[in-house]
Amino acid sequence: MCDLSTDLLVARVRQKTRPRGANGQRVLVIGKNSPLLEGVADLLQLAGYRVEMSSTWSETAYALQLAPPKLAIVDLSNSAADAFRLSEQIRNSPRGQDVPILFISFSGDDRIRDLQRRNRKNGDRRLQFYAHTVLSMDGLLDKVGACLA
Repeated sequence: MCDLSTDLLVARVRQKTRPRGANGQRVLVIGKNSPLLEGVADLLQLAGYRVEMSSTWSETAYALQLAPPKLAIVDLSNSAADAFRLSEQIRNSPRGQDVPILFISFSGDDRIRDLQRRNRKNGDRRLQFYAHTVLSMDGLLDKVGACLA
């Protein structure tokens, strides 16, 4: 029964994501390793994105040096201040200046609102936000697609 559910989920993701045009675009997912963040990475891979995971600044800096990803997704499971500093480090790196950054949170707290307030002050339109208490497959893929459009 579990395999059937997994097969149906995979088929649904592939069916829904074909028009989005992932075309193997590289996405860098940054955050502490967790089952939820691994689920995000798996979902993106099923949708056709090439996903690279990073849990430290040194790993992130190395990934940016290789080639800038089309999108960086930053998990807010730690503090919003740390995530904002990370986004500034990405912006200040030579190859990360133009990379859109999507902050994600599934905790239902105010961290996203804090970052949105900071974003309004600095006016960086390449910073996007996705916050839900549960992982919405369609919602997340739509937001990723919008960031890459």
